[in-house]
Amino acid sequence: MTTLRASRVLAVPKRRNWQSFDIILLATAAFLVVYGIVMIRSTTQGSPTLSDLSVKQIQFGIASAVVLFVTAAIDYRYWRSLSTLLYIGVIFTLLSLVLFGLDLFGSRRWFDFFGIFLIQPAELAKFGSVLWIANFFASYYDKLVSFRWVLISLIIASIPAALIIIQPDLSSAIMIMVAWMGIAWAAGIRWRHVSLLVGLTLFSLPVLWFTMEEYQRARISNFLNPAADPGAQYNVNQALISIGAGGWFGAGYSQASQIQSRFLKVRHTDFIFSATAAEFGFVGVLVMILAVALIVIRILKVASMASDSFGAYVCYGIATIIFVQAFLNVGMNLNLFPVAGLPLPLISYGGSALLAVSVGLGLVQSVAIHR
Repeated sequence: MTTLRASRVLAVPKRRNWQSFDIILLATAAFLVVYGIVMIRSTTQGSPTLSDLSVKQIQFGIASAVVLFVTAAIDYRYWRSLSTLLYIGVIFTLLSLVLFGLDLFGSRRWFDFFGIFLIQPAELAKFGSVLWIANFFASYYDKLVSFRWVLISLIIASIPAALIIIQPDLSSAIMIMVAWMGIAWAAGIRWRHVSLLVGLTLFSLPVLWFTMEEYQRARISNFLNPAADPGAQYNVNQALISIGAGGWFGAGYSQASQIQSRFLKVRHTDFIFSATAAEFGFVGVLVMILAVALIVIRILKVASMASDSFGAYVCYGIATIIFVQAFLNVGMNLNLFPVAGLPLPLISYGGSALLAVSVGLGLVQSVAIHR
């Protein structure tokens, strides 16, 4: 009987199952990836050290498409049975960064594979966390009336987040906690538990502040008081100039002076939104934002039709990560939030980030196909 159950889970979906594949979700994601490649090419051309990044992103895009379809073909409930092993594997991987990770830009966040490409485990951990958090809430749903079990789920989510913080990578750690909040909300935790968690968060903020790196504290301080160090806000000011100069329709592809003259830094990653605004204007970024919103809406639709709570929680967690990360990235570009290393999903340059989002979208498609 166990063998039959395992074979049923691992079986390739039949043709009629693939009819439930969300084509709109796939097409919108593909559109954003192409949109991102186009902008990466524009923002890096003429720079000897960055000129090949658009080609690399195309390669990452092809690999991500394969990953998405493979993940979709496997029954998402199979990943639930492996969620504990995946959790242990992520913990082990994050600990291994301490010994074997590559030091880059003052952080140890990457594994260098023979100098060919870099992998950032924190990006994969963000979407992997959805699996074990969703599994916990689905398994212990009846016990969530007790705050003790809610707290246990929070501790489980906090362990990989803490290992990511010491890299240091505060933004990715926050996204894991965001995933936990999205799934906990979907599971219907009680309001009094929410109040207790808010109080616990406020109590822990001073501890978090003193464990942060100096540059992380400086980013927050400069955001709250820009006059204290005007030079520290250079790139944020350049981002605002780029956005304002774009107007309604932008200066045109590869025509924005702020971008082509390289006044705006990291324009192909964290600040690709500002680069898009400079070249395609308000209309261009509106199309981009609406596409991200459509992806979130389609994921929530799949969640509403899921055949079990685990599948629904997985979709809610992935939708929460994509929405909040896009929201914070755009807000950072508009100087509404402190600068953080959060890429714009599917658009910013980065192989690990693109692969991680593709795994998340593949899980959503698996929920749609196997319901």
